[in-house]
Amino acid sequence: MHPGRSAHRGAFLAVPLAGLLALTACTSPTEATEADPASAETENAWQAQLLDAPHKPEDLIELASGTVFVSGMSADPGSADGGSGSLYTMDPVTGELAIAWPAPEVEETQNMERFGECPGPPDTSIASPHGLGAETAEDGTEHLYVVNHGGRESVEVFEVTAAGSVPDLTWVGCSILPEGSFGNGVVADPRSDGFYVTDFLDLADMEGEFERAFADEPTGAVLHWTPEGGWNQVPDSQMSTPNGIAVSEDGASLYVASWGGREIVELDAVTGERLSAAPIDLMPDNLRYTDDGRILVTGHVIDDFDTFLGYEFGDLEPEERYDVYALSPDTFTLEPIAQGNVPGFGNPTTALDVDGRIFVGSVAGDKILQLDPSEQS
Repeated sequence: MHPGRSAHRGAFLAVPLAGLLALTACTSPTEATEADPASAETENAWQAQLLDAPHKPEDLIELASGTVFVSGMSADPGSADGGSGSLYTMDPVTGELAIAWPAPEVEETQNMERFGECPGPPDTSIASPHGLGAETAEDGTEHLYVVNHGGRESVEVFEVTAAGSVPDLTWVGCSILPEGSFGNGVVADPRSDGFYVTDFLDLADMEGEFERAFADEPTGAVLHWTPEGGWNQVPDSQMSTPNGIAVSEDGASLYVASWGGREIVELDAVTGERLSAAPIDLMPDNLRYTDDGRILVTGHVIDDFDTFLGYEFGDLEPEERYDVYALSPDTFTLEPIAQGNVPGFGNPTTALDVDGRIFVGSVAGDKILQLDPSEQS
């Protein structure tokens, strides 16, 4: 079983699923009718359509049970008045999508043995879920790890119990990130009861940190948490804006997307030694395993710091394109999987393969891109 890819539900690029619904359950997805007809079929023979989604559907992950979770970020994560985001479940068989957290039915039962230092449940009125990680324990218990910016910089941990079409969530604990950290990606550690988190940048100087990111200067590192040792930085893991993260099945290697460095790097999980690197012609975001052991990569096309400022604080709209690559951990080479342009969709963040259908999240707007293999492919 590939870490971070909890289910093996058929070969990569297999027969696509029956459909994905939008935010209102049982509503079929809307076609990307505004796009030029040629843009719906990419150079790699995919059919594209846009789906209604939560605000900033930044990360998506599939559990062994088959449930897909989607993080909907708050309007301004990390700020005191950024509003509230939500975590959603998305059943890829029925296509139903519903709020999973915050929700009244989510129980709060803190695991004091594992999370004794957690100060208690978060303030759900200002929740801001971001990066997602998943793990299936030897006894079959599924855990969902959620990087949260609302009210505190933390990793919130949930037990997930399959119960009909919508799973039950139980909040079981948290770990507060070191002061000044801004968590991004999270992945369970196969060799311990802990997890790894990418510390993207220093919140105290965000504008300066982003300027350094576009100069490919270090802004953050990879952090490792265990119940016994708390937080420790993986040695020599400093890089420009570490973003998405995945781990090898044996836990020996970490795969990290350097957003500002425009590359995927392989690190020794213990020493932090840089083992491999794969340059990529975009700013890579989240990393997701496929059933055949490759890692899907997508990200943003942003030329320079001034353009980034225009996106974030000005009137510039993100470039309306998507690029999905597959990374082979064995050869550390990248292969383009799907590329194209769809009006209304930009700044992609996550590419998740579910039985051959690829869902692409975004940090801009309220759409998820659905890619289906063309009937002509």
